[in-house]
Amino acid sequence: MRKTSSYRLSTLVAAAICGIAIVTALAMGGVFSYSYFSTLKNEYHDRVRAEGQEVSLELYSFLHRAMARLGELSKDNSIRVAIMMGVDYPLSEKLSEYDQASLGIDFFVLRKDDGRIFTSSARPFDEPYIKSALENSPHRCSFCRAEGGGFMTVFSLPIRSRSEIVGSAACVVDFSRSELVSVFQNTHESRMVLFDQGKTYDLLSGENLSLSIGGHSDNGALMEVSIGKEQQGVLYRSELVPGLAYFVSDARFNNALRRTFWLLLPLFGVVIGLCIVVSLILSSKLTRPLCIITASAEGISKGQEDDIPDRDSVITEINALGSALSSMLENLRRTRGLEQYQFFFDNVDDLVCITDMDGLFLKVNSRGTDFLGYDHDEFLKKTVFELVPPYERESLRGLMNGLFTEEGSRQFECPAVTKTGEIIHTDVRSRRITYQGQDVLLSVVRDVTDRKRDEEELQHYAAELLKAKEIEERNSAHMAETLKKLEEAMSKAEVANRTKSEFLAQMSHEIRTPMNSILGMADMLSDTSLTTEQRSYVSIFRDSGKALLNLINDILDLSKIESGKLTLERTKFNIDDLVDEVSGIMSVSAWKKDLVFACHVDPLCPTLFEGDPTRIKQILVNLLSNAIKFTDSGSVVLDISASAGQKGKSVLHMVVRDSGIGISEEKFKDIFENFVQADSSTTRKYGGTGLGLSITRNLVELMNGNIDVRNISSGGAEFCTDIEVGSVDEIEVDTGRIRAAMQDREVIVIDERTQVRNYICKCLGEWGAKCMSAGDLNFACVQNESCRSNAELVIVSDLLGEEDGLSEIESIKARLNSDNPVLCTLSSSPGVSSNSPEINQIFGVKSSVHWPVTRGGLLKAMLEIYGEPFAEVEKREEFVELMPLRILVVEDSENNRMLLDFFLKDTPFRLRFATDGDEAVRIYREHNFDLVLMDIQLPGKDGLEATREIRAYEWENGYPATPIVALTANARDEDRKDCLKAGCSGFLAKPIKKISLIKGILKHSL
Repeated sequence: MRKTSSYRLSTLVAAAICGIAIVTALAMGGVFSYSYFSTLKNEYHDRVRAEGQEVSLELYSFLHRAMARLGELSKDNSIRVAIMMGVDYPLSEKLSEYDQASLGIDFFVLRKDDGRIFTSSARPFDEPYIKSALENSPHRCSFCRAEGGGFMTVFSLPIRSRSEIVGSAACVVDFSRSELVSVFQNTHESRMVLFDQGKTYDLLSGENLSLSIGGHSDNGALMEVSIGKEQQGVLYRSELVPGLAYFVSDARFNNALRRTFWLLLPLFGVVIGLCIVVSLILSSKLTRPLCIITASAEGISKGQEDDIPDRDSVITEINALGSALSSMLENLRRTRGLEQYQFFFDNVDDLVCITDMDGLFLKVNSRGTDFLGYDHDEFLKKTVFELVPPYERESLRGLMNGLFTEEGSRQFECPAVTKTGEIIHTDVRSRRITYQGQDVLLSVVRDVTDRKRDEEELQHYAAELLKAKEIEERNSAHMAETLKKLEEAMSKAEVANRTKSEFLAQMSHEIRTPMNSILGMADMLSDTSLTTEQRSYVSIFRDSGKALLNLINDILDLSKIESGKLTLERTKFNIDDLVDEVSGIMSVSAWKKDLVFACHVDPLCPTLFEGDPTRIKQILVNLLSNAIKFTDSGSVVLDISASAGQKGKSVLHMVVRDSGIGISEEKFKDIFENFVQADSSTTRKYGGTGLGLSITRNLVELMNGNIDVRNISSGGAEFCTDIEVGSVDEIEVDTGRIRAAMQDREVIVIDERTQVRNYICKCLGEWGAKCMSAGDLNFACVQNESCRSNAELVIVSDLLGEEDGLSEIESIKARLNSDNPVLCTLSSSPGVSSNSPEINQIFGVKSSVHWPVTRGGLLKAMLEIYGEPFAEVEKREEFVELMPLRILVVEDSENNRMLLDFFLKDTPFRLRFATDGDEAVRIYREHNFDLVLMDIQLPGKDGLEATREIRAYEWENGYPATPIVALTANARDEDRKDCLKAGCSGFLAKPIKKISLIKGILKHSL
């Protein structure tokens, strides 16, 4: 057995008392030291304040006396007469009487007639400065720079003769040689400090001091400062002399603290010594009675029965312990004096036994054990609970506990287990008695197995019912457990879904932030002078960045759709503007592959609808990009029409046809699943993630629509999409204008592409024009007027002729009756026109339709010819001149800061940068800004917390709210709401383009 260390009780008590006393003394000493330190520090500050006030008063009095002396000089009749008479000697003699050079004060007089300056001493002086002060009297400069680098005070007053000014007098106080040098003499502990134009100087030496402020005391006139890196102290700013301060080093205060420490150290030693002495005395008083009781207990254990001496103690517990030990000794003597006697009658057939509270058999009769099959010794080794079945032990324990707590006897039945394992039934009668000084149970047990045999059948049926009930309870518990597991699984699924959303949002932010720099720098680099090879490289990494950004957006959209968090916007939109945007986005990809690309809106289709234009545009871009990607040659065509729906709604029918590789029929359903393509091998040839069609299908279903796909017999695939949009009764402004402009006008369209010219004529015919189309110049003859065309407008393709459509313009005019027909060109490549504006002007081209031809593009070209487009009027009305705004940019990424600086370098905006939230709040409080561009994820204090602090600062000081625009890579709707809730005025998502940035700045600054 491991030996345990033991200690004397007196030692432990002494150590405990001594420790408590020492800790108490140290705590009281700490409180006293802190109180004394605070008092000493306050006295030190009061002394610094008193010294500063005394020095300020001395300086103020000195300057006041010099000023008074100057006043006496300016009113001295002798000096006035000498000036008026123009004599030098009397003036110099009289002025010498005012000589106070020993005090550092020099007086000067300027005679107005000849501009000569007279001085009271022969010391050299700064003549230009003194003359300027004399000529501009009255003049006062409290602390001016002297030639030697120190400071001086200059006063000047005019000298009047009645109402005429005959001269002027000046007083110059040079602090470096004045009588105050002894008063203001600088030491290593104190000096006079002067604040001038945001800088700090030594008043006497003129030295420029590096002063940093650590904090203010309770009195605002005192500040804790440091001069340089080594000297720290307290600065008192004079209220009597503005700009003047008195500095005292902390060395004086530290010396006082050291003296106090060495004075108090002996006192603490004495207190600790007293604590040790007192603890030893108390431990002796407490442990001596315990030692006596311990010695008596050891004697009893060795068989000695000496009485325990009575010794009263001041501690109640020790007295109780002595009394208990005496009582135990008395009981021991009584027990040994008792004789053993026989309680049991061996000839009793029933079992008679005595048991304690734990069920141990203390006594048992000899014959009573026979019916259980045990002999006497075996029986005494058993307990009551071993002789009953396990299921009865708890109830038996309860009965025994009840018998020990109540008076009287109790009779009950209890099954018993024989030595052979057979269960018999017994009738038991028990009562509580006192045996050998303890409470025990005296019991008589009788075998009643025969009587119980008839009852066993009933008990059997009862057991079956109980078993059935237990099974039912287990089934209920199992069902409850299953429901609990199901709830836990649902909770885990919700947590996993939330974790996935947070992960996607974080990854989006982390990728968008550098992507903003990559795409922005690519745009800026493409505007510089580059070689063909360099421009190709820039185009490659810009396109790659856009592809990665599209992938991020697809994954975020898919996550929102799966979690049910994607909500559709409900706003009015123009279908022509939407199709123009889509065609502009996809035209370059189709043109690079030399495809026939068309985006046609049915001329009968209304212009205005209500819905989510952003998601509709996303559907069209996904379908068209898929079609262009899988089509190497041929055509890609988009047709849009509308029909009436239910409950006042409209249905947009959008069909995308291509002549590409087509889709196998068994893949028709699979292609709309996540990350699935029609052929897995296409991912290597064509690229892609397989998310576009999945997102498209979900968006269409959110718009109460459907999407279908089929193969075209001639080759390629056709995607048919129907979505539900809101109807708008309002008529678009340009629709009425185009009908009025084109009514009954004769137009001829010349283009070798049948699809293009037929669509143009269909649109013009709907607008009221008379349209004729031709694929070449054989649309009319040139012989006479009757066989020539009467068209007043010619729409000609730039593919016509050997070079372009303009090369055949004379041949076209020869076939027209009009001498000056209006010309409009059709571009065959992305952009408005393939010709320069100068060439178009020479040939009389009034407008051009961009490629591919859309209803919106054709409408704008016609309005440009026959009427000023309403959109252009709006643009001119909305034109504003850029103002020199002060903008605070909060951005932790150096690349993004450089990008924003590049974007705005050609604007009059003045930028100030901050790299974290704390710096942003500090700079905002120190300066005025017209706009704040705030990044959200920042080191330390984030953008949302910084915005809240700025808004709180504005509200507390009654300042108007400065626009704060969130500029962040967090592009979710939840992030937008959080920014607006924190106090942001607007939201711009990264990566951002230059035009979007400038528009956002103008939106929130005008």
